[in-house]
Amino acid sequence: MRSMAHKTKRRVGFTLIELLVVVAIIAVLVSLLLPAVQQAREAARRSQCQNNLKQIGLAIYNYESAYNTYPSSGESTNEAFAIRQMFPVSMNVAILSFIDETAISDAWSFSVHYTNAANAPLARTKLPKFMCPSNSITTVDGQLYGITDYMPIAYCDIDPTTGFRNKSGAGQLNADRGGALGFCNRISKISDGTSNTILVIEDANRPTQTAGHYNQQTVLIGGGPGLDTTQLFATADVVPGTFGGPFGAPNRWADPDNGSGVSGPPTQDPSSPLNLGTLTQVLNNWKTPLGGPTQCPWGVNNCGPNDEPFSPHPGGVHALLGDGRVRFISENTNIFTIRALCTPHEKEVIGEF
Repeated sequence: MRSMAHKTKRRVGFTLIELLVVVAIIAVLVSLLLPAVQQAREAARRSQCQNNLKQIGLAIYNYESAYNTYPSSGESTNEAFAIRQMFPVSMNVAILSFIDETAISDAWSFSVHYTNAANAPLARTKLPKFMCPSNSITTVDGQLYGITDYMPIAYCDIDPTTGFRNKSGAGQLNADRGGALGFCNRISKISDGTSNTILVIEDANRPTQTAGHYNQQTVLIGGGPGLDTTQLFATADVVPGTFGGPFGAPNRWADPDNGSGVSGPPTQDPSSPLNLGTLTQVLNNWKTPLGGPTQCPWGVNNCGPNDEPFSPHPGGVHALLGDGRVRFISENTNIFTIRALCTPHEKEVIGEF
């Protein structure tokens, strides 16, 4: 006998419209969460970058305790003769044994240039302590040398009155002053006070295979015995550079040219054809667009990250001060304050920064 009640079968599941609504809601939630995730990742990378500089600072002070002098900044200004010179050994090489890289330090031949066959394989080692994890641009060059994102202050030639570049030349020192580390200075050289002087600052995101500005066969103190020109660049200030000459590689941690000056971009250099006659920021100069604008592309010396304090972190750069502190310095900091922080014995009044 048939049941008198007729049961209607109901469909189980989502309709197409309901499914689309769910997908849309999930997409909105993901779009809201993604910036927070990216910010959290950048915060972690920024913290690691800060810690890298802290470890470099501890290594510098352990070096100073052991030898009663600072390690050299690599490049610096010889104020007595108003010339630029380079120490044969970079700061990074000097502190290797103080950052738990004793194996490399013990094997290093300090009597020859880092490009010599005795040292080149060691200099190709990737050392994370010298690399900011937020740098997504710079990679090793064609010779595979390890890179660095931290720049010892070699000198500063920003004029203390005008804010424009006033570099040394024709035997005149002008506004050019060497940095705190110099050619293995003693701590007494920092008469402005260690808390008011930067030793090392971020210089990340430099173009890969950047050729340096100086001929190392002529500016290296002692002439650079064992220097192998097949490992260096043929022409100065070229991106990407080609190998086969005497010009250094500022991206490499072993190259003394990774110590660089704080000068401001050529757009505020009266002697440069790119001079615009106006002051711009010194930290993170010409950060946008990526690669730099037409008036100051990053491949030009002193534009963007090419030998200038530069950071991939928003708003400023990390700097290691002489007292061991690591400060995040705003990219909008006054130009004259930046000069005062980069010079160790000019007796400037700095104030808050």
